[in-house]
Amino acid sequence: MKKKIKMIGLDLDGTVFNEEKKITPHTRQALEEAIRRGITVLPATGRPESGLPEQFLEIPGVRYAITSNGSRIIDLEKKETVYEELIPWEMAQELIQTMAACPHSAWEAYYGGKCFVDRDTYRFLEEPGMTPAIKEYIRKTRNLWPHLIPYMRENRIAVEKLHMVFEDRSERDRMLAELKKDPRIDASFATTFNLEIISAKSGKGNGLLALGRILGIRQEEIMACGDSWNDWDMLKKAGLSVVMENADSETKKLADFITKSNEDDGVAWAIEQLVL
Repeated sequence: MKKKIKMIGLDLDGTVFNEEKKITPHTRQALEEAIRRGITVLPATGRPESGLPEQFLEIPGVRYAITSNGSRIIDLEKKETVYEELIPWEMAQELIQTMAACPHSAWEAYYGGKCFVDRDTYRFLEEPGMTPAIKEYIRKTRNLWPHLIPYMRENRIAVEKLHMVFEDRSERDRMLAELKKDPRIDASFATTFNLEIISAKSGKGNGLLALGRILGIRQEEIMACGDSWNDWDMLKKAGLSVVMENADSETKKLADFITKSNEDDGVAWAIEQLVL
């Protein structure tokens, strides 16, 4: 039996995108058909606005985007922010000092829809095993800034998200355990060597619910698709949670439905089986 779904929130990397960072014709066709039937289809990503992929935005009818793991929602048509939940500048400074002191790692800050990184740490932002497509994405979307910490402090900059990359997974796990003690923030990851920090009031799930309130869409009418820990918030809060076959076993426990992998048009298959 098909579900009465009015909104579909989609993670990008590992979900909509295949391993070549492309949306296949089959997946695009399914997204276009959902939109044609009046369903709001949008990316729900950890990327900032500047990192939103053209191949998704060029799909006719894609109007909204959830960015920075739910910290900012953008009306793409009006080019304005309709919702945001930021880390206050004082808290951001406190977190950055802790992050900057962590050995064998690098950090970056998302604010104003862009990603900023201190020029001196940029060389560390290529994770072990990172694919050429992701390396190219990083080079295109990072804004190098000298003396970033004092600049952010002097300008009292609140942030959408803080992001860390580690050379060693054990260092990542140690930092994650430390940050989990702070009830003001939420820390998650999308890859083996990264860490993503947002306000505890944020999250992809809270973003979907906030947009649902704006558009008059109920929780049970929202479908979310994802594959990693930074998708947990929306997988827990959506009325229908779809997890990719390529996800880890813990993420799969959150699924109402496990679809095919991102290499096998899993998003298209889920939409066709459950919605269309």
